[in-house]
Amino acid sequence: MMKKGISEKEKRITELAKIAWNKALQDFYYPPLNEPNFLFDYTRREGFYIDPERWQITMNLAATPIFTKNQEYIKYFFAISLHEISHYQIIPYDGLINAKLLRAAMKHVSENFAAIIVNIFADIIIDTKLFQKYPEIMLWELKKTYQNISKNYKDKISDFSRFLFLIYEKMWNIEIIKDKESSEVDDLVNNVYKIILKDFENDTLWESKVNKIAYCLKGLISNTFNIIGVNKIPGKNKSKRRAPNGERVIMPNDILEIMDNPLENKNSDKLHKDNEDELREKAEQFARDVPYSEFGAPAGQAGLLIDAYPLATWYRALAKDLIEIKIYEEKPGGELPTYPEIWRIGDPLEELDVVQSLLSSPVLIPNITTRKWTYKEGQGHLVELSIPDLLIVLDSSGSMNWNYKNNTKENKSPYHIALIASFASLHYAASKGVKFSVINFSNRGDICPWTNDFNKAEHTLLRYQGGGTVLPIKEIVNQCENSEKKTLIFIITDFGIYNWSSTKKVLIDLSEKGHKVIGFFIGTSDIPRNKFKGLLDKVTFYPVKEVKNLINLVIYEVKRNYS
Repeated sequence: MMKKGISEKEKRITELAKIAWNKALQDFYYPPLNEPNFLFDYTRREGFYIDPERWQITMNLAATPIFTKNQEYIKYFFAISLHEISHYQIIPYDGLINAKLLRAAMKHVSENFAAIIVNIFADIIIDTKLFQKYPEIMLWELKKTYQNISKNYKDKISDFSRFLFLIYEKMWNIEIIKDKESSEVDDLVNNVYKIILKDFENDTLWESKVNKIAYCLKGLISNTFNIIGVNKIPGKNKSKRRAPNGERVIMPNDILEIMDNPLENKNSDKLHKDNEDELREKAEQFARDVPYSEFGAPAGQAGLLIDAYPLATWYRALAKDLIEIKIYEEKPGGELPTYPEIWRIGDPLEELDVVQSLLSSPVLIPNITTRKWTYKEGQGHLVELSIPDLLIVLDSSGSMNWNYKNNTKENKSPYHIALIASFASLHYAASKGVKFSVINFSNRGDICPWTNDFNKAEHTLLRYQGGGTVLPIKEIVNQCENSEKKTLIFIITDFGIYNWSSTKKVLIDLSEKGHKVIGFFIGTSDIPRNKFKGLLDKVTFYPVKEVKNLINLVIYEVKRNYS
């Protein structure tokens, strides 16, 4: 158990660990990492882990091998500290890299075990780089670890731990295990060695390598790590740890002593507080080229998801920077001089240009040599105006169809297209500081009142109903009346609306009151003018099939209406 007080020996070991930690920080030019929480917890076998309550690195000195000399302790803690700091400075470094590597691993292993693959890969990369710089120290630490494991577990070392020692032998061209017996693990070692060694310094290949290693080790992973019930007690020489999704995983104790908790995700973003904007940006960056089915689990494990709704983050990423609406009005350019002409007696004295007059003649003779400039109005220039409040009226009826789980980039489900357009418009409005409202309609109108909080609006956009199609006329009118200024109304729908006849007069009235009504019709190539006779003179309707077309039309229409 973890004691409340520590002995004199434990105090000495703590001071030696601090010396080694500071020495390692110096080696990395003092990265922004807080000093670990040094403790003696005899209930845990891990030497390093992140304490989720204190949100800092914890160094458990109870897992330290016994040495006789202070310098050996410092040497050991120095090697361990170098390794741990490298997780936050080399690989995976931050949450974005961590998420990408986790996603690569999840191609072949479950989300519960993806971190194991990433940690193996990161450990080998880190330790091999450190071995190149500190060969004597890193080899000494590895041998001490093997001696400690051999002493504690003798002939019961797990195949997984055996794999770890053998891969280090292969990578470093050394020998640690004296009495080797051939096994299936040997083939795994050779395969993983070839994957990692090829273009070793090229970090752009990390994702590809993690993907291949996950394929190679998926059998070893499934044979070593198992999901168990919450109340089930692990057998001898085994422990259980919580998986990222909350389930309990049982594993051999020797693994915990070699690589700490292999289920833990380590990156520098997990150690920071008050960095929500940075995490949101990284989450959106990760989501841009990732299908939704491959987004939530790795982003969550990497600590990028600060919003409770990952689907909103995903759509926000798809829509980001697609639209940049600027609204202009033309301002006169003022009068510009064009050519000189004769200044005559009776003209305003301030119009007399003495310089031009003297250039014409050294003697000023009124009505003959005196000159003035003729002016004309200069070309006007465009000045950006503030955009009006934005009301998004989004059709989520069954005919719109929503399939966000489509893994292809060419996802043409109407509601998916409509959401990207809506998110783009919403976040443009949010970036300009104006208010926005959303009406998500099918059989009923689901309303987000006027707000500056895009999270509320996003959640309303994502509440797909899948029923009939009745345009919420009263709700649209009420939202326009509740707006503090004129409203730009985007109606994004298909032609399945049942109540168009009663809608016409309302849309005309809104237009006459100064609101701008623009309809975008998904999945059609033509607007039937006969059906909307009398309405198209007041509002604008567009047929839209592709996301790109919709965004371009939005930009064009806003400029046209407000120029």
